[in-house]
Amino acid sequence: MKAAEDTRRDVGPVRIAIAGLGRAGWDIHIRQLRGRTDFVITDVVDLIDDRLEEAAREFECRTHREWQKFLHASDAEVVVIATQSKDHARMSWEALEAGFHVLVEKPMATTLRDVDRVIAVARENGRILTVHQNHRLEPDFCHIQEIIRSGVLGHVFMVRRGEYSFARRNDWQVLRKYGGGQLNNWGVHLVDQVLLLLDSPVQDVFGDLQRVVNPGDADDHVKVVIRAEGGQIADVEVSSACALPLPMWTIMGSKGTLVSDGKVSRLRYYEKQLPDADPIDSTAVADRRYGFGEKLAFREESMPSAAAVKQGFYDRFYGSLREGKPLFVTPESVRQVMWVLHRARRGTAFSR
Repeated sequence: MKAAEDTRRDVGPVRIAIAGLGRAGWDIHIRQLRGRTDFVITDVVDLIDDRLEEAAREFECRTHREWQKFLHASDAEVVVIATQSKDHARMSWEALEAGFHVLVEKPMATTLRDVDRVIAVARENGRILTVHQNHRLEPDFCHIQEIIRSGVLGHVFMVRRGEYSFARRNDWQVLRKYGGGQLNNWGVHLVDQVLLLLDSPVQDVFGDLQRVVNPGDADDHVKVVIRAEGGQIADVEVSSACALPLPMWTIMGSKGTLVSDGKVSRLRYYEKQLPDADPIDSTAVADRRYGFGEKLAFREESMPSAAAVKQGFYDRFYGSLREGKPLFVTPESVRQVMWVLHRARRGTAFSR
C-alpha cells in the first residue's frame, strides 16, 4: 500500500474521491455529497479538463487525469467508481489493492467472473466494498415493502416490475463494448428490487433481450422472469420501445392485488378469510354456469406510492465507514443480482 495511506483517518469527515465526472459521478454522487459535512471531496479523476476545472473551483480538490497516478498520490479513504460500466470491475480491484475503500456504480461488473474477483480482492485487502444500488431506497419501493409486510395482500405469489419509455439515445450506453444496454443500466436496479421481495432463493431464470429502436448493438428491450424455490414468480421488464404507459408495479397476493404507476397505488383486497369451497366432482356443470356465483366483499383503496425514507445512501455508507454498522448493500447480495443478469443473457444474441 502507498505511503499516503498513513494519513487516512478513522474519525472526522470521510475523505472521498470521485472517479468519473459524467452523469453518475456529477449528477448523482456529487449532488448527494454537496453540502454534507461528514464527507469531504479531496480528489476527482476524469479525462476532460473542463470537468476537472469545474470540480476544482467548487470543492478546491485535487484533480487527476491519470488513474494510476491518482492511486499513488491520493490520501482519500474512499473512491467512488462512476466511470463507464466496462471499467467498473478493473478500477474497483485496483483501488482496493491500493488500500482504498470502494463504492462502485452499478453494474459492479460486466461479467460474473469479474464480480467474484472484485469481492475476493476486497476480502484479501480488508477493504470495504459496496455498490450503489440506491433504488433500494426509492420511496415507491419502500412503500411496496411496507404493503407486502402488512399482510393485506395475503401470500404474495407474483411480483411484476417494469420501466417503460419510448425514448431513443445514441451515447455509449447503446454500445456493448462499453457495457451498455438496458439490462446493465436499468435491469440491474429492478432485478435487485424484486430479489429483495422474494421469500426464498432463486431457482430458475429466463431472459429475453432485444434491440428494437436504439442505434448501436446493445439491448433496449429486456424481459427477465425469475422463479424462486418457494414458487413465487418475479417478472421484470425494461423497454425503450413502449409508447403507452404501463404499471411500474403489479403485486398479486392470495387476498388481493396492488397496481402502481410509481406515484399512486391502487389496492383491491379481501379483508376476511376466503370462504371454504369444495370442488364438484362431475363432468356436467349445473345450468352450464361458470363459477359458483359467490360475491366477495372486496375493499378498494388508493394511496401515494411513497414511504418515508429516513436515510439516504450516503447516510448509511457513513455509518458503515465510521460507526461500524453493517453495509446497506453487501457485495454478496449484488452478486446474486449479477448472477441473475448472467443467466438472463444465456441463449440470447447478447450473451457474453
